[in-house]
Amino acid sequence: MGEEKEEKFEGTTLGADAGRTIDSDVDALIQGALKELDTHKKDKPAEKALSATHLSPPSHSAPPPSSSSPAASPPSSPKPMPAPTPSPISPDDAAYSKNAPKDIQVGDIVEGVVLKVDLTGALVDIKSKSDALLRKDDFSGTIKVGDKIKVMVERLESKEGYVVVSQNRAEEHLKWDHAFEAYRRRSVLEAVVKSAVKGGLLIDCKGIRGFIPASQVDKAPETPLEEFVGKTIMVKIIQVDPRQGKIVMSHRQAAGEKEKIDTQKIFEELEIGQVKKGRVSSIKSFGAFVNIGGVEGLLHLSELSWKRVKHPSEVLKVGDEIEVLILGVDRKNRKVSLGYKELQDDPWEKAAQTYKPGQIVKVKILRFVKFGTFVELPGNLEGLVHISEISQNKFENIEEVIKIGDTVDAKILRVIPEEQKIGLSIKQVGIDREKAAVNKEMEGLPSENKITIGDMMAEKEREKAEEDEGDTGE
Repeated sequence: MGEEKEEKFEGTTLGADAGRTIDSDVDALIQGALKELDTHKKDKPAEKALSATHLSPPSHSAPPPSSSSPAASPPSSPKPMPAPTPSPISPDDAAYSKNAPKDIQVGDIVEGVVLKVDLTGALVDIKSKSDALLRKDDFSGTIKVGDKIKVMVERLESKEGYVVVSQNRAEEHLKWDHAFEAYRRRSVLEAVVKSAVKGGLLIDCKGIRGFIPASQVDKAPETPLEEFVGKTIMVKIIQVDPRQGKIVMSHRQAAGEKEKIDTQKIFEELEIGQVKKGRVSSIKSFGAFVNIGGVEGLLHLSELSWKRVKHPSEVLKVGDEIEVLILGVDRKNRKVSLGYKELQDDPWEKAAQTYKPGQIVKVKILRFVKFGTFVELPGNLEGLVHISEISQNKFENIEEVIKIGDTVDAKILRVIPEEQKIGLSIKQVGIDREKAAVNKEMEGLPSENKITIGDMMAEKEREKAEEDEGDTGE
């Protein structure tokens, strides 16, 4: 009998390791152990077993028996033990992964690896005690074994013992997080306009549905909202309300922000000597402003053409698309100087080969100055006819002799390419022609009747002097 009791006592030690027992069973075991102690006071193993039967509180399991303790068999009519319940995950558990999420709770978003996919859904390893069940209705698109996905914990344990998760809810939650972060940082986002409705635009911003009031759309008053449908625009979130599922955005604010960002980037990349494409944005009396990707540069009047220009409108008009040369960049004051004529052939480089002193050319009268008149030569070059070289006759006003726009013959007196100067004479053309006419007349006269050119010129001077005296007398 003593041996049977000993076996019974040892059997209860194993039962304690298997799980927790109800209070009545614990009390019965303790009473049996005490009786066994009285019968076998000298039995040391029983004393050790008695010590083991002092169970820790119900929330903890008793330690497993030593491998050196004698093997025990259950009693002939053992009382059924309740099914074991899983104990909380402990970092000391050998099966616990160091990468396992701690204290997983409903609503947490965790990353996992897809282990299995079938018609009902997928199993996902989320580094927890048990795998996660992702039902087919809780994810969109396609997933395959080995994919890393983010899921939201919906239930800690299903009937099958799995953690129940949802990829759709995780994505929705992350979208709202992204919206809050963009709102906090006042970030500029890209959005696609889905439709135009009364009062504004409905847009999609990487899965985030939003609304842009008409007052926040950057457009001309006459432009209809329907023109934006299907286009990608820049927006900024100005209101987030997850309870009502509402996100309000602004196109107007984003347009200004994007322009500032782009302008700053382009300005930092500008270097002297670069050739850039731009658009003439405005014309002033002193030059033209050219927009280079959002940066406004000044094209000074003197840089428009190799010939003198009175007003920029003579060369350019608003809206012209042109190429310009970067002449200067003032990063401190944010100013850019541009050149236009430098990208055109410099006619002065070949001026010395094209024009020679004594050559007669046709010129166009451009403008009058106190000391003469500027004329345009073929090849977009300008020359000066000094007031003393305009006419052989006396005059009070240049317009008495020539007018702006007239085309006349002029004789080249000098060419100075390095100073971009060409001196001409209109008067000398007349003198040369008169000499040629006199020579032609003299060719048909007998030798005894010939007179010198000097005589003829003196006679002409005498006639002019008489005419002048007559005018003065009147």
